[in-house]
Amino acid sequence: MQEKDLVKRYSITSLLDKLDVIECFEQPGKVLRVGEMIEKQEQLYYDLGVAPPTSL
Repeated sequence: MQEKDLVKRYSITSLLDKLDVIECFEQPGKVLRVGEMIEKQEQLYYDLGVAPPTSL
């Protein structure tokens, strides 16, 4: 968070809240599917150096 200056815009709690609303869908015998993400959420993943989950 410090490298990308995210600490100026988000607390750890508020950043996690932004990412927490991404829905996951699980069906028995199927691959876990991730719902749509808005561009800001996807950018947060990249800023944190983490590959965002694949969308539906």
